[in-house]
Amino acid sequence: MDLNSGQFWSSPITYMVFLPVAGALVMMLVPRTNEVAQKSLALITSLLTAGVGIVILTQFNYNEANKIQGYVNTSWIDFINARWIVGIDGISLPMIALTLLIVPLCIIYSWNHIPAPGNAKAFLILILILETGMLGSFIALDLILFFVFFEVMLLPMYFMIGVWGGPNRQYASIKFFLFTLFGSALMLVSFLALYFLQGTFQIPELAEMAGSGLARTTGLLIFGGMFLGFGIKVPMFP
Repeated sequence: MDLNSGQFWSSPITYMVFLPVAGALVMMLVPRTNEVAQKSLALITSLLTAGVGIVILTQFNYNEANKIQGYVNTSWIDFINARWIVGIDGISLPMIALTLLIVPLCIIYSWNHIPAPGNAKAFLILILILETGMLGSFIALDLILFFVFFEVMLLPMYFMIGVWGGPNRQYASIKFFLFTLFGSALMLVSFLALYFLQGTFQIPELAEMAGSGLARTTGLLIFGGMFLGFGIKVPMFP
């Protein structure tokens, strides 16, 4: 596989992002009572994903870390002019490496420490879906694609908090859902405003425009919407 192939299925980035989901689908076919098989599948999937990540790390040109590498640009949702545009640069690469390291460690730790009320199958499937959401967020170069991956992360987090989150887990999960819903609305409105004003969801194109053609007040409003949305969802505040 060539990091700079530019093709959807020939790009190692595609395999890295979707391997965890594929592993989660396989785990659904294994009986819940067979916890050893569930844990083994989850660990193998995370290690295979990390293996693809190592391939990407070795093929990455560190002398041009400021440039997007492994660029893939294919049609996705033509109706709203959203495209499957992904790539990796020197900022996203260490975040991807950190994710590929932490997820297997989490699975190894949870091997004999599945939180109450148990159910290793559901817990580990959610971890793998969460990994896909995290990796996708780091490689997305289209605002709608980024939004989708970011929201994918929130679904397993909601269920993990609601089921395995401790004594006040239901209250915490509902509060988490309401806060993130408000943050998502602010982000989406800001993304749509950028699209209608600048004509594209593509992050590299928006970076080149650098806000040209936007009135100062409009730019501040869009920035404020994104700042509040990301601040709530990170979460930085309240």
